[in-house]
Amino acid sequence: LVADLRLLSLAESGQLKLERVKTNIVELITHAVEPFRLQAQSSKVELNLELASSLPPIELDVDRITQVIRNLLSNALRHTPEGGQVIVTCKSNKPHELLITISDTGEGILPDDLPYVFDRFYRADKSRSRSSGGSGIGLAIVKQLVEAHGGKVWVESQPGRGALFGFTLPS
Repeated sequence: LVADLRLLSLAESGQLKLERVKTNIVELITHAVEPFRLQAQSSKVELNLELASSLPPIELDVDRITQVIRNLLSNALRHTPEGGQVIVTCKSNKPHELLITISDTGEGILPDDLPYVFDRFYRADKSRSRSSGGSGIGLAIVKQLVEAHGGKVWVESQPGRGALFGFTLPS
């Protein structure tokens, strides 16, 4: 938690140094998702990747974008019930931009909560314990790391129909 708060503070103040290197985004996403396969299997959640095959290498901080994907994937799996599905996609969105999405078939997010999900310490489900619901800073970190790379992040959701978290990265 302390490390996450420090990272968030550095990102918010514009002092986070990114170690950008040319990266194969398909390999990065595949590697980031792999540790979650066993969790998905044991929860009886289908975890699928839909990655475009001919994406150009892009300059990014591998550790930071891996953290973005893992934060979003962890949330998706936490909120997807047995028999549900989580899909991670990556494709060219428009010239010089990649679109990455993580969607789930979980309970979704109430419209009143949507504007605040990327706020520091915001937790849509107030009844969940901290041990099962996280600290409320994972999505704030996602937002700051994506924006530090020059991208944008958003969420779309309807209660009972799951959620889709998407972000763009310049390519």
